[in-house]
Amino acid sequence: MDGTLTTLGHKLGITSAATYRKAEELVRLLGVQGGSQLALSASARAVICLETAAAITGTTVDKMQVVRLSGLTHPQYVALSHTVSRLLNLAPQVTVTDLCVTHSATQATDLAYRVLKQYEASVRADVDTSLPLYQVAAVLAATRVMKVKVDKRRLFESSGSKRVVLQKLEESMTRIAEELHSKKGVKSGAKRTRTLMDLVEEKLQESCPEKCRRTESNSKAGKQERNGNDKDDDFEAWKKKILEAAAAAAD
Repeated sequence: MDGTLTTLGHKLGITSAATYRKAEELVRLLGVQGGSQLALSASARAVICLETAAAITGTTVDKMQVVRLSGLTHPQYVALSHTVSRLLNLAPQVTVTDLCVTHSATQATDLAYRVLKQYEASVRADVDTSLPLYQVAAVLAATRVMKVKVDKRRLFESSGSKRVVLQKLEESMTRIAEELHSKKGVKSGAKRTRTLMDLVEEKLQESCPEKCRRTESNSKAGKQERNGNDKDDDFEAWKKKILEAAAAAAD
């Protein structure tokens, strides 16, 4: 067994032989898949493979201790760990839907997907927006525009990218999200105003059909004189108040 794996594994409290065997297998596979080109020390490579093996075999490890033993900063470790997982074909699929559900931001799902689609159409180079980086950036942009609170640190960890890269992409997608969201707001606002006013008019017709017909008839005939009926005056005042309230609510 690899001495580095054994030493670091003991420090992580790993006692499962199955975990060590899996870690050795991952180290060999990583070498075949181009892991030697990564900026990883032998210790960092061993720790990442040990943690990955522990997750596969159901062994619990202290994540704070994992990062410390790797000799990397937390952001560096997260990014490189995601890269290793992709090289080993072990990276979990990260989608907008899953991210929004996990972070209780399902109301931003539709906007995030539309942002992804618009971004893909706007860039000249071919990009794979199914990668975690783009999925996370779209969710961050959508939740930012819709003012939905999310844990940005956890989302960053899901991206498997450097923070500066994610921030730059988020800024680009936020501009797209603002444009899409403002257009939707204008359309939905106009629709809501029309619908609300129509409903009020319908309710008035249902509750007092004779008085409404009389009012419409008087308006068409150009009659401006008051008929002296206090009940009719009260009804007209009530109707005006309802319509004004409805218009104010729609603004």
